[in-house]
Amino acid sequence: MEPLPHSRGSVLSDGGRLHTASASPGTRVYGERLVSKGGVEYREWNPRRSKLAAYLALGGGFFPFRRGDSVLYLGAASGTTASHVSDIVPDGAVYCVEYSARPFRDLVAVAETRGNMVPVLGDAASPEGYAFMVPDVDVVYSDVAQKGQARILAANMRRFGARFGMLCLKARSEDVTADPRTVFSDAASQLAEMGMDVVDVVDLGRYERDHAMICVEMPRTAYCVAVSDEGFLMVRNPARGGWEMPGGKLERGESAMEGAARECLEESGYAVEPVARMNMGDCDAVACRVLGRVGGGEMEPRFFRELPGELSFPVEEYEGVLEWAASLKQ
Repeated sequence: MEPLPHSRGSVLSDGGRLHTASASPGTRVYGERLVSKGGVEYREWNPRRSKLAAYLALGGGFFPFRRGDSVLYLGAASGTTASHVSDIVPDGAVYCVEYSARPFRDLVAVAETRGNMVPVLGDAASPEGYAFMVPDVDVVYSDVAQKGQARILAANMRRFGARFGMLCLKARSEDVTADPRTVFSDAASQLAEMGMDVVDVVDLGRYERDHAMICVEMPRTAYCVAVSDEGFLMVRNPARGGWEMPGGKLERGESAMEGAARECLEESGYAVEPVARMNMGDCDAVACRVLGRVGGGEMEPRFFRELPGELSFPVEEYEGVLEWAASLKQ
């Protein structure tokens, strides 16, 4: 088996057949074929039963899932695709929202065999209704059959601070009379108007008639709350004339944790290990463990025990994140 290049080793291909390493060995979810190789059990991922698998089988290259990610899955139905996402994020969690009672019962049964699947009975169009049990997430995957699918994806990404989104768009649920290609284009335009970067659109017609996968990124910034025995790390920004925590805009395909670590290294010369992320609204604070200085940075770095008088941003912004970072076991 060979891993798909963009899957970070989580999806493998064997003669064109897709597989994921089972998080619940010996258990089938929808009658899929199980294959054991090298002491690992793999589940075949059928693109005719899963639109995410169809997207990958058609050459889709957007795959934001990382091992430790939290994923919000809207329209999880009975858990077929959600179970494969569970395999892909074994160190993370999949919050599976489903509105209909009958498939939800099947979803609960699937989740009982997987420690990282959380079934949520709720309406994807009303994220406040399940916000009490869903934390901030890294990815929102949406597969709901109702009108306003682009709006639903965007609302959930904003509510739960997601950097990445995948919308499995059902054209006939938006407008039964319109050309599906027009519906796909309109949805992508709506997402762009709502501030998203549309990075891929793939027609799934070969496997799912009148469906497309639209992949987006939410432009965000991230900054590093780096803590060591010496105190917390700040850099002096000459353009702003004050001290601030290293940070900046995230690059294409980059998570908040990856971006915060990169920015810290570039600006301060210190390598760090991300520990946790906090959604601050339009940006993310990332608590990091300092590994050591590995080179020169773009700005002057310094460790502080207390916040200095000259700050680039309001003191209230730093006080909250420092208290949060100190509360973590780093």
